[in-house]
This record gives sequence, structure tokens and C-alpha cells, in this order.
Amino acid sequence: MKASSNGKKNSRKKRWGIIFVIELILIAILVPVIFVYSKLSLVQSASAADVNKDNIIINDGSARNLTGYENIALFGVDSRDGSLKKDARSDSIIVLSINHDTKKIKMLSIFRDTCVKVPEYGLTKACHAYAYGGAELAMSTLNMNFDLNLTEFATVDFGVMADIIDDVDGIDIDLTQEELDVINPLIDEQNNVTGSNSEHLSEPGLQTLNGTQATAYARIRKIDSDYKRAERQRTVLTKIFEKVKSSRNRQRLEMVNDILPKVYTNLSSSDLLVLAKNLSDYTLEQSDGFPFEKAAGTLGTDGLSYVFCDGFNKNVTELHQYLFDEMNYEPSETVDEIGNEIYANGNY
Repeated sequence: MKASSNGKKNSRKKRWGIIFVIELILIAILVPVIFVYSKLSLVQSASAADVNKDNIIINDGSARNLTGYENIALFGVDSRDGSLKKDARSDSIIVLSINHDTKKIKMLSIFRDTCVKVPEYGLTKACHAYAYGGAELAMSTLNMNFDLNLTEFATVDFGVMADIIDDVDGIDIDLTQEELDVINPLIDEQNNVTGSNSEHLSEPGLQTLNGTQATAYARIRKIDSDYKRAERQRTVLTKIFEKVKSSRNRQRLEMVNDILPKVYTNLSSSDLLVLAKNLSDYTLEQSDGFPFEKAAGTLGTDGLSYVFCDGFNKNVTELHQYLFDEMNYEPSETVDEIGNEIYANGNY
């Protein structure tokens, strides 16, 4: 068995444009329906030529037959020119699972550096699939590696999160002293990139952060790890979700105006309206990061740093248990073959 990731750190240099798990707000802001209906034309709709559902890979014997669930792939890309179709890495990858029977929502963030097999491109990082072939290839990659049945997606670009947080007058975060010690340089960097003028934070404890400050908080990594940063990102997302649900009509309209032009999706207007209409009946139950058991290492083919599933089949089984309450799920032959290939080529 290859070594676990305890004590290991990923030494790669992180670029500024890390976008994270705020895409769930694409659903949350779509209330009340009357606001959305007049604004849906702002959304960038994916044509069948861009994303053909018939071309999306779904493994035999996978999650295709699950009933009561709607699964949506959510991508956050660093596209400062506004292009959302492809050629940008998906710095955030979320599987959003909506159980229409129980009215519960779960989300699972796939670490961007997770080693996966991308159709026609071989073993590489999960974030590369979107750059190579847009949402169609990215969904095929998730389906093929993890026995999922994704055919619907939504993509947002850089900067959306700060807009949403400012529209709901900030979110409450309990800042530790360690986090305070490193957050202000990140606030400065955010100000420089976006042209904002946010103030520094001066003390730890529970306080209301604006969009720039909350984005800086979610980017903190040096004091612990990428995995802890992912936890902060999920905390921010949950706070946003709660704040949006209790927001006033004026704030919701502002969010619609800010966000919809930055959304690219193959969800139809009727799909979005149904989600908007039913949102108040649903509960965001859980969020977590994947792989559950992970190891840091490199691939023999390129020498880059990766996050590996420490037990590929075991992780896929746990994924299905987490998202769909499928106990003792048996991964497909395709997943088994991919896991063996990654094990043979990975150094971890």
C-alpha cells in the first residue's frame, strides 16, 4: 500500500485566481421567481453544439438509475475575459445532489488537483478537463472516474462570490488569531486585482466580513493546508446560502443582476424556475471534500503534484454512500481499471 498523506504538503505555487464552492448560490439567488423570470435572458445558455448530452460518458452499472435525485455539476473558472465555455481551468468543482424526495441538498467539492483519467487525454488533474473540453468533457470525466450520471451543469466566473456577499450585507465569520495574522495581505491582493477598497481586519473573533474580506478568508492556506482552506470555503458557502435564503427582495434582485450575466449553463429556463420556486422547501444538509482518504504525490509521467485517492475504489464507494446513501456500493469495471492505472503510475 502506498503511503498516506499525513504530514505531506503540496509544494506547488498557487496562483491568485482560486475560485471555490460558491456556485450553489446560482440556485439560492433564484428566488422569488417573479424577479428571476424577467432576468433569465441574462444567462449564457449552452447550446446543444457546445454541450451535447448524448456525448457525455456514463458508465454501465453506475448511478444512472438513481431515482429522486437531481445531480448538477458546478464549476468555478478563472476567466477574467468572461469566457466560460472552455480554455479555463475549473478551480472549483462541485457535485450538487438534490434529493427531491427528502428535500435535502448535499454537495461534494472535488479537489482541483485530484488525479483522474480524462477521456482522450489520459491521467491528469481534475481541473484540466474543463480547459480541454468545457463542461461536456468535465462531466464525462466526473462520471467516468466516479460512476456519476451528470448531464446538467452551471459555470460561473471570477469574482461572483464577493458580489453576492456584498449584496447580502456581509457574512459572519469567527476569525482565529492565526487567520487574522495572514488575512490582511490577502485583502490587499484582492483589492489590487478587483479594484475594491476594503479595510483591513484588526481583531479576531466573530465579525461581519464584506465580500473582499470573506474572499481573502477563503483563500487562507499557509497556516495549515489546502484541505483546511477547502473547509473554510465550504463554511463561507454555507453562510452565504443561509443569508441569501433570509434576504430581502431588493437584495435578491441585486444578486440576480450581478450574477446571472456571469452564469453559463445548460439548465433551461423552466429548470431554473422550478429550482427557484422550490428552494425554500429544501435544506442544505451536508458539504464535504473529495477524496475522503487522500495522499499527496506525483505522477511519473509529468512530475507535477497531485492529490491521489488513497484507495480509489474505496473512495468511490464512500462517495456514493455520502451523496446517495448507497451502502456497500460496488464501483464499475471502468472505475476499477482507472484506479489500477493511477496506482501503477502514481508516486504517493
